[in-house]
Amino acid sequence: MNAIGITLLGAAVAYGIAFRFRLPALPLLLGAGIILQSMGWLPFGVILGSAIHDEHAAVIRFSLVFLIFATGAELEPRHLFIHRKQVLWITGGQFAGVALSGFAFARWLGFGALEGTYLGLGLAASSTLVVMRQFELRNTHHEPFAQTVSGILLLQDVMLIFGIALLARIDGGWLGISHAIAAVAGLGMTSWLLQRWGVPRLIQWFKPQDELLLLAMFGVLFGFLALAQALGAPPMIGAFAGGFAFSRFPANGVMRGNLLSLAGFFQALFFVALGAWIGVPDGAQWLSALGFSALLLLVTVPIVSVLGIRNGLSTRTAIESGLILSQTSELSLLLGISGLGLGHLSTEGFKILSTTAVISMTLTPFVGRGLVAQALMPLRHPFRRRSDPALIPHDHVLLLGLGASGMNLVKPLRDQGENVLVVDDDETACQMLKELGVPVLRGDGTDQELLAEVGAQQAKVIVTSMRRVTDSLKVLKQVKGVPVLALVFEEDETEPVRAAGGIPILTSDATAKSFLEWFHSTGLAKDRDGH
Repeated sequence: MNAIGITLLGAAVAYGIAFRFRLPALPLLLGAGIILQSMGWLPFGVILGSAIHDEHAAVIRFSLVFLIFATGAELEPRHLFIHRKQVLWITGGQFAGVALSGFAFARWLGFGALEGTYLGLGLAASSTLVVMRQFELRNTHHEPFAQTVSGILLLQDVMLIFGIALLARIDGGWLGISHAIAAVAGLGMTSWLLQRWGVPRLIQWFKPQDELLLLAMFGVLFGFLALAQALGAPPMIGAFAGGFAFSRFPANGVMRGNLLSLAGFFQALFFVALGAWIGVPDGAQWLSALGFSALLLLVTVPIVSVLGIRNGLSTRTAIESGLILSQTSELSLLLGISGLGLGHLSTEGFKILSTTAVISMTLTPFVGRGLVAQALMPLRHPFRRRSDPALIPHDHVLLLGLGASGMNLVKPLRDQGENVLVVDDDETACQMLKELGVPVLRGDGTDQELLAEVGAQQAKVIVTSMRRVTDSLKVLKQVKGVPVLALVFEEDETEPVRAAGGIPILTSDATAKSFLEWFHSTGLAKDRDGH
């Protein structure tokens, strides 16, 4: 048990550093394991021994099982269907582009075709746990941008799950591959059925008692592990399918508290032990991992940006999506472990894949920021929006971001003859306005080119109802000489807006009334005859 205690001590230190400096915990946990191994406290084989009777190996294997289970439970399936156009195009292009580029780079480094396939696929999927953690820290997980990325993560994971199953059976030829496809399809169908009808009933029966809910959750997990074994599929795929059964609202909300605490514990055990297993990479392995990390960033960002813009995402949102998806997944490590166990992947290849995960996950909080996306926006791309000066509107009321306050403004403004133009990034809201006959353009209200296209500088007045006050401040920096009213949700947000030259309006309930009173008092409003 000493090894388990040392593992948890290393995890506690890593979590403390992550919390103090707001860094992702996963690479720090791996680093803690590497340091402990180099000091001789967690020698190779003590934790991840190959013997089945090794108690430490059993603990770590179950840690990985629960980690994959928690990953499946993080992915809300409705996000894939709501934003299916963007999700299908972006995921298809990104997954294929990164996998092929990674394969080509691995072959250039001297790896064989099979190892190159493992390394290419390992790069293609992004970390659900890292990305979701970033959304929580920024409080953006309810925004359409985050929902689109969530759908991409789900489809990436499904594609990688199929890849793991196919590679595990590739030695069996076409018969083995057909068996793998059937097994994954069977697990997926069972998970979907349980998600729709089984899990809601479990929650209804056990909701008042957290202990029974926890037991039911473990019962589902072990049930899927047994089903995976019966179907001849890798047990980790069963764990993912079991977690996915709890991913649909409201089950994910009810189970989230239990899942987060347990996932954090097992995550600590697994990643510290994994770091102790891989040890300190040599110089050549570090260089290869740095090359894969750079390739991942250089391929993912352009593909996601171009496909995102072409399929309706704003420039900033598309670039930010590419940046935040530029890291490898916890499922990539599962792919590597599976390949190592089958003899398809060498220890060197696994170390490079693991080190790439450490580097790319560590970089995500820094490169995935909105400021980086804003800095990249001036770069040229093939689908850059061009504005026709003759078509730019003028003397209109421009609403940036719809929301409840925007909806309350649209009708009275149009009733008194004002020309109203709305910009919003939510596809559902835009479609609703189109059905009502309201001019609307889907996009990012802070995009300089979009502001030029919608005639922000020629507007009578601008109302910003975007979710973040920083977005309103960006608009105020770009638009001069036009009154800008900004919706703010907190009292301390009013002063920055006022200092930037805007007019802050606190709380959505007062927005419509306050705006209309101000609008009429300035003399900008049309009279009842439309003059």
